Amino acid sequence: MCGRFFVAIDDPEIMAILKEIEAEKKRGTLGLPPIKTGDIYPTDYAAAITATSESKPMYQQMRWGFSAYDGKGVLINARAETVTEKPTFRKPVAENRCLIPATYYYEWMKSPTLKKKIRHVMRDPKTTTVYMAGIYRLEASEDTPRFVILTKRAAKQIQDIHDRMPVILDREQQKEWLSPNADVHRVIEQSIDRIEGLEDIDDT
Repeated sequence: MCGRFFVAIDDPEIMAILKEIEAEKKRGTLGLPPIKTGDIYPTDYAAAITATSESKPMYQQMRWGFSAYDGKGVLINARAETVTEKPTFRKPVAENRCLIPATYYYEWMKSPTLKKKIRHVMRDPKTTTVYMAGIYRLEASEDTPRFVILTKRAAKQIQDIHDRMPVILDREQQKEWLSPNADVHRVIEQSIDRIEGLEDIDDT
């Protein structure tokens, strides 16, 4: 799963995206709250990349988590294996796909010897920015779309930390994911597995 991710203020790719979003917000009239940097939790506002009908990338502010049907909590992830089948996600994955940029994400692993969970930074060793596959929808009476992050079975090298991981896409896969006629399952199958987990300070 992916329950928290991190946006570093020295990540040039994400900072460029945030700059464009903030400039667009100043031209608008909605008065949206600022996008967070640092640790991003469910229900926080984050940057997302979508596509126009001409398949040109567009940057947009979104909120993390679909509202649950029972009104209790939010849905933050969608399983890639069933995303095209589940009623909650079927329309968004067909019509509203997005990318969520992050510097890295977190997972926790139980440590029987320490009797606590050890936090791990999960990152791509080849780049400073990861782009997670997401889907979004606009909910009633809200001005900001909400997104969820797709997850898949974890790569072998990190399965001892967690059995799930976000669907993370390389450049070519990102373009196809945002294209109107994307082959969703093919893009998911081609998503990268080279994530590494680095033990970090546990703040829970």
